[in-house]
Formats: sequence, C-alpha cells, structure tokens
Amino acid sequence: MTYKAKVVIEDKFWIVEQNGSKVGTLKNTENGYILYNNHNCKETVYETLSEFVIEEKKSKTFINDVVYGYPANTEQAHEIDLQDNVPIFKKTANSSVYVAAGYYCLLFPMGWRPSFCPRLDTLKKYTYAGPFKSEADMNLALKRKVHEYENSTN
Repeated sequence: MTYKAKVVIEDKFWIVEQNGSKVGTLKNTENGYILYNNHNCKETVYETLSEFVIEEKKSKTFINDVVYGYPANTEQAHEIDLQDNVPIFKKTANSSVYVAAGYYCLLFPMGWRPSFCPRLDTLKKYTYAGPFKSEADMNLALKRKVHEYENSTN
C-alpha cells in the first residue's frame, strides 16, 4: 500500500494521503517513522520511507502585482478598474469580490486603523483615506488621522 506524504516540516512531519484523501500524519522519531491513522486511530511504525511517495513542499512565489501603480496582494489581478479614483481588482477570475489596491487608513468605530488591499465593500461602508502607494505614506497619514481623531473626541 503506497501513501503520498506531503511535507509540512522538512524531514520531521508529513500529512499522509491515500487516493486523494487525508489518511493521517507521519512523524520522524528516534524509533522510526510513525504513521498515525485518523480513520482507525492506530499508530504504525515504519523503518524507512519506502512505503511513501514524498511530495516536496511547494514554495509559493509571491508576485506583488500592481494595479494603476498601487501594490496589490495577489499574484495576478483580474478585472482591473478605477472606481471613484480607487484602483480595484479581483484576486481570481471567478471571484465576485472586488479589492482595492494600495494602502488605506480606515475609520472603524474604535478609531483609525491601517489596511492593505481592503475589500471595496469595506471602503464603501467606512470612512477612509487613501489609496497610498507605500506603507510609509499610509503610516504618516494614519498618525495625522489618529491625532485629529483623538483631539476631536476629547
């Protein structure tokens, strides 16, 4: 019986699948490799990994796409548009949710908070400042907004 083991922690811990379904976990110990089977709650010790097809951990390359000159937290932006001077996009082609590119200051009931690529619905719901092209620009504006907010509530 061959299992597929997906690396969680290199040479120490794996998620084990069989026929596309999760079977359990595999742990490297001093006594060998212990497979804990989730279905029957049994532990099986293996001396080697020969029973397992090891699937290496995939490192996701994160490409910070740019939408109208503003940073976006996605590998690829879809349905890019400009709405009320706000650069918007969808993270996937099938998504129905629009996200605003860039950094923003948002006024929530508890005060001003920083945000990176908030949902467009959030910008429509709350008062905001932005977009900003850098976190440093947003933080400067945020300090000003917090100062104004604190002075207005006192």
